[in-house]
This record gives sequence, C-alpha cells and structure tokens, in this order.
Amino acid sequence: MKAVSLDLSSKEDRSRLCEVDLPVPPLRSGEVRVRTKAVSFNPIDVQIRRSRLEDKPLWSPILGRDLAGVVEAVAADVTAFRPGDEVFSNVCNRSSSGTYAELVNIPHELAAKKPSSLNWQEAAALPVAGTTAMLALDRAAASASTSLFIARGAGGVGSFAIVLAQRMGLRRLIVTARREDSRRHLIDALRVPPDQILDSNYSAFFDMAVARNEGLFDVTLDLVGGRMLSTCCRLVAVDGRVVSATEFPSVDDGEFLFERNASFCAIGAHAHSLSEDRRAWATYRARLDELARCFDGGELPPPRVTVVGPFSVHTVERAHALLEQGAVQGKLTMVF
Repeated sequence: MKAVSLDLSSKEDRSRLCEVDLPVPPLRSGEVRVRTKAVSFNPIDVQIRRSRLEDKPLWSPILGRDLAGVVEAVAADVTAFRPGDEVFSNVCNRSSSGTYAELVNIPHELAAKKPSSLNWQEAAALPVAGTTAMLALDRAAASASTSLFIARGAGGVGSFAIVLAQRMGLRRLIVTARREDSRRHLIDALRVPPDQILDSNYSAFFDMAVARNEGLFDVTLDLVGGRMLSTCCRLVAVDGRVVSATEFPSVDDGEFLFERNASFCAIGAHAHSLSEDRRAWATYRARLDELARCFDGGELPPPRVTVVGPFSVHTVERAHALLEQGAVQGKLTMVF
C-alpha cells in the first residue's frame, strides 16, 4: 500500500514528507481494515510533524486522524461491520498508522457507519472537528439561553460549534474572524449575522465583544491559544466557563477565573482512546453515530469542505501550509 510519511531518513529537515510503499498491515483482534476514500487535515497533524524537531516520540510517521472509506476486511471477533460497509473514523492513536494511507486498520469501536447523505470528503471532515465541537458544548453545559463567545469561528471546530449551537437554538453568539474570507464563510456558509462577527485584529475588540453581548459571556470557547486564551478568560462572566482545545491558562489568567468563580475545561478528542479499557473507546462510535443521525435527518447542513487535491505528498504539504497560515475556512480534505 502507498502512504505519505514523515521522512525518517532525513537529517537536514526532520519534518519533510515522502511517499512510501509498505506491506498491508495484518489485522489484529477487534480491528477492521478500511480502504481510504478521503481524509481531512487537522492542526494536530501539523503539530505532530513539527514535534519531530523537538525529538518527541512519534506514534506513527504516517500522520492523519480523520478518514472516510470502505471496510475491506474484519477480524474474526468483529460483528459490528462487514466488508463493503462505508465508515468514517477518528483513528486517534490506536490504528495501524495515521490516515494518510491507502489502507488503515482501525479498532472497530473508533468507526461508525458513514452518513448516507454526505459524500466521502464531507464525511471525512467530521470526526475530529465534529466530535471536538460536540464535546466543547457538552462540557460548557451550553443551552439556548447561553451567551457564547467563539474565538476563530471559521475553522473546522469553530464551524461545527456554530452549527451545533444554532441547532440547539442558541442566539447570543459572538465569533471572531481575522480575514475577510473567514468573515464571508461565517456569513454565507454558516448564516452568522454580520453584527455577531468581530475582527480580532482590532485592539478594541474586547470592548466590542462585551458591548455586543451586553455584558460578559456565560461561556467562551478558545480555539486559538496564547493571547486569545487570555482574552477568553477575561471575557467570561461570574460562574462562567472557559473551554479550550489549545492549552492551559497562565497563572495570571487563572487569577481572573478565580476572582469570577469561573471554571476552565480542557477538551481533547483523543482523551478516551488513552484508556487501556476498550469500553471507554465506545464513546467515539456513539458521538459519530449522533453526528450521522443529525446530518442524515437534515438537522445539520453539509459541512463546507475544500478538496486540496488527490492523494500525494504535494497535497499534504499544501494543506499543512494552509493550516500554518491560518488560511482555512471549514475543513481541508484529500481524496484517494
């Protein structure tokens, strides 16, 4: 099988990518083998590639977490799927490799039946970003009456968080966008009213956010980190919640949370997969099944995806460059 891998032989540029031809990995107990039809790209892919420069251990030199594809074979003890099933998955770090590969063996608990209403690239866009957004709103205990601030609403997780918030009837929403194309994506694709979008480049956007919301926020969702996480900590109201998919707040930011009796919630889409108890992995299929029902039932619009190109080193490099530039609206995908 062919895959796009980190070039482990490179000493000059340890983040360089190359195409490799590898044996088909043998199926282990509880696994399904999936022939990949499409994958999507996530910031974690870029972060793992960069981590080679710091000599951090790699789970696999083949990167990628999201895929949609067709089951080609199943282990003898798997009854949930059979060859020919169309599935999608966040493989976490429990599969035979990352998803930039023609074939991937996946624990059956991490896969779910693909939404029939979505094409391959749309389905591949869902697992990491969609379940992260679901987890964020769950941890925030968000409801229709919640006031919600989302830092970087036009990216993958932000886009899903917005449509899920709209689905629950939440109307007190303020989101940020640094670029005009991101602003257009929020308005045209996600139907966010223009007066709910703030340009985070402005030095006065903190005051503008408070003014637009007529006060501090019940929940702030940080998808940026750094200074934006600090801003999210300062925007939260008494008894509010800061939810972040990036990092922990600084000591100074923690003081703000303490003074306001506010809580901080870290979210990670891979957390349950770290358990050695496979029963914990079942949460992945449950969330993917819920997403599939929402799309197939017409409760959520198809996600906006951009096909960067066909399976190749060039496509992966281009997608990673766009992620590094912050020039992404919705999700980037690669087709096989």
